[in-house]
Amino acid sequence: MEYKRKEIIIKEIKYWKQSKLLPEHYCDFLLTLYTEGESLDQESKENSAVTKLKPFLFFITAQSLFLLAVLVIYFTDFSLIMQITIVLFIAITLLIIAKKSLIELLSNLYLMMTAFVFLLLTVHIVLTFSDGNSNYLLISILSHCLIWFWIGWKWSIRFFTISAILASMVLLFFLFR
Repeated sequence: MEYKRKEIIIKEIKYWKQSKLLPEHYCDFLLTLYTEGESLDQESKENSAVTKLKPFLFFITAQSLFLLAVLVIYFTDFSLIMQITIVLFIAITLLIIAKKSLIELLSNLYLMMTAFVFLLLTVHIVLTFSDGNSNYLLISILSHCLIWFWIGWKWSIRFFTISAILASMVLLFFLFR
């Protein structure tokens, strides 16, 4: 068979496999047939190395971004608008990492990190504009707890629901203390 034609067929079979148009074992059989068993083994070794390294890289990136967000919020003299912009960029990046993560527990962790970054940013903004008035701070934290509870209930993420309940209990404890 002509080389160019063979390459087109192999690319199509790989597309079918990726988009799950055919069962994976059919695609593997067709790829083995058209590549005569040569390039599939090498490609699967490369893919397995990348897939094993991907969660680790996501985890290190997410942790670094979280620490960078805390650093930007509390330890820099940037203007408030610049802090908001940087932290929003970090939060969006954390959301993308959570979406791309294949491990559900890590994905939930990245989502919770994003929610916590938003909480820190909100607390910083409220303290900046309210001159330390605790009523505004309580309202903003309570609204975050309600949003976390809604997210946990809507998408069945227990971590958000439990965090919302615990944070509300701590908030009520300090309110009525």
